[in-house]
Amino acid sequence: MSATLMRGVLDQIQTQAQQVNGPSNQRHTSRGDAPSFSDVLFNSINEINKTQVEAKSKTQQWMSGSSDIALNDVMLAMQKSSISFSFGMQARNKMIGAYQEIMNTPV
Repeated sequence: MSATLMRGVLDQIQTQAQQVNGPSNQRHTSRGDAPSFSDVLFNSINEINKTQVEAKSKTQQWMSGSSDIALNDVMLAMQKSSISFSFGMQARNKMIGAYQEIMNTPV
């Protein structure tokens, strides 16, 4: 994956995280207005879930014969869901790897 494409994906994730973190549901840390790691992680997982629920809903609507849902919309929603889930799994694997590396570091 090229650096430009990766930067675009990261920018989209940050934009979505900012949209999810409204002023009413953002907890503040000792650093001022920066959200905590757990808040960002929780919001990211919620976004992945939203894409999966949307894809499932569109698939069910298309399969039931809804005339306002096209097959390309269903396929696009499924691909978005798949990519977001894969990205979440990769992030999880990186975090677990970092944790294991820290735990195996001699003191």
